[in-house]
Amino acid sequence: SLPQGGRGVLRLLGYTEETGEGLSFPPGVGAPHGPRVAAVTADVLLLRAELDLLLANQHPNPQFFTEILAGGAE
Repeated sequence: SLPQGGRGVLRLLGYTEETGEGLSFPPGVGAPHGPRVAAVTADVLLLRAELDLLLANQHPNPQFFTEILAGGAE
């Protein structure tokens, strides 16, 4: 079972075919799209850094997370 949001990340990486166990690449696609993988990886790494700062009470703008979680501006 994937963590919450994991399926969405896999879809961004090109895993779009539903299987009994999860997701796979569609037929005829030999490899992931390199630039797309790099962009998604960078986004995940930046989110991790932002969350680390937030959890350490050192984020310069913690109100952004409150706004996002409350459904405000993203």
